Amino acid sequence: MSAASDPILHVENLSVSFATRRGEHVAVHNLSFTLRRGKVVALVGESGSGKSVTARSIIGLAGAGARVSARRLSLGDEDLRHLSERQWRSIRGSRIGMVLQDALVALDPLRPVGSEIAESLFAHHRGTSKERAQKVCDLLEQVGIRDPDLRARQRPDELSGGLRQRALIASAIAMSPPFLIADEPTTALDPTVQAQILDLFNTLREDGTGLLLISHDLGFVAKLADEIIVLEHGKVVEQGAAEQILTAPTHPYTITLLEADPSRHPARPATTVPVGAPLLQAENLSFVRKGPDGVVRPIIDDVNITLWPGRTLGLIGESGSGKTTTSRIIAGLLQPDTGTVTFRGEPWVAAGLQERTRRARRRFMALIYQDPLSSFDPRWTVFDILSDALLVTGVPVTNHKLRITELLERVRLPPGIAGHRPAGMSGGQRQRVAIARAVAVKPDLLICDEPVSALDVSVQDQVLTLLEELQDDLGLSCLFISHDMGVIRRMCDDVMVMQNGQIVEAGLATDVLLRPRHSFTRSLLAAATKLSASLPAAV
Repeated sequence: MSAASDPILHVENLSVSFATRRGEHVAVHNLSFTLRRGKVVALVGESGSGKSVTARSIIGLAGAGARVSARRLSLGDEDLRHLSERQWRSIRGSRIGMVLQDALVALDPLRPVGSEIAESLFAHHRGTSKERAQKVCDLLEQVGIRDPDLRARQRPDELSGGLRQRALIASAIAMSPPFLIADEPTTALDPTVQAQILDLFNTLREDGTGLLLISHDLGFVAKLADEIIVLEHGKVVEQGAAEQILTAPTHPYTITLLEADPSRHPARPATTVPVGAPLLQAENLSFVRKGPDGVVRPIIDDVNITLWPGRTLGLIGESGSGKTTTSRIIAGLLQPDTGTVTFRGEPWVAAGLQERTRRARRRFMALIYQDPLSSFDPRWTVFDILSDALLVTGVPVTNHKLRITELLERVRLPPGIAGHRPAGMSGGQRQRVAIARAVAVKPDLLICDEPVSALDVSVQDQVLTLLEELQDDLGLSCLFISHDMGVIRRMCDDVMVMQNGQIVEAGLATDVLLRPRHSFTRSLLAAATKLSASLPAAV
């Protein structure tokens, strides 16, 4: 056997369980696979299927209450089953890299991302301070971040979700580990950056890096994986060569996952803009911010948006193009340097306008955030979170239990989860709670910032169907921000394209997505097509 084909990781009969009030919960049951140099094994399945628990168990981070057992769990010739924390620290970063799912939580909010990336280099005594700083810039550039010197000096809250995710990838590959675990590495990344990350991972595998990929993005998996393992409720339901799984799946659950991919869903039927007053109008919005180098830069520049009743407007563009900043200004959470927003025929954002002026109308506008965990009070249970939203709409406390059960059912969550806290839930479960909270107030306008980016494709389909039903039933309007062109195509009547803080193209979704005029729009759609074309046309 050649060195290039030597196994990096052996996993045999891995099981992970947690003690609960109702007894032992088995999160992973008898999982086995071998990862070789230059190969990619992908774990796919719904949220809560055991994918992330598997990854954390492999690097000794399953949690204090976890019970991990395996007939074999080895990295090369080293047994990983009984390592001390000190021994683990010598392995993490240098021999195993990890890209975590939730970038905002994974990165230290109090220090620049450059310091975070350099931490493993410092811990393993790699290079001088100056050499480490240069290495950080090289890594940021490698993962597709422009102005790496500037970005290295910014804190996570100063970066977009996509930039934070790429900073995490840079941190994971800093020590050039032979084995990399990537847990949803393309979540919140636009198609052009996804394509860059795909190229980066392919370069790493060509250099002999083994990759354990966890993803609900089946197009990305299809482009990269050699072997696919499909998990359902912690059990392997199908496992084999990627081409076999994607083109001729045998298990009904695998078939359901493939058929739920948004790129397979038909486009939203074209409709004309209605006559009458717009629900929301933003005019000449601009917002600037001083960077760590003291230079003032525009985040958005002269942005104009019109959203009509009962319609969904999609806002697309690269990570860091200003989409989230625009949505936060529209929501009244950021004050623009110039410009105004009118909502329901009255001033909503303007110079000198205070929050107390908006407060009575606040319930008519609801938000679904890109990062659900940071939007929840960690001390509250799901019941508390949803109960607080119901109080805003005047629902009597005596009716909260029934109403919360109904909300949870609508977003496909069991009633029992009402007693859980956000930190103890999967990323997909948290996102569904966020959606339940948003629709609880029965708003006129729903601002959705990557509302399904953390969800597997089958749950994406259910949530998007829910949003479509709500729009039909309630005449709900949506401002929909997403990097997923399949989702935009399915959900949006109108589309606006942002680049470097400016709107470069706008129009009916059918026109923009099928007949783009701007070169940037064409490149964005070409990158999306490249990824979605990896999947077979039908199962």
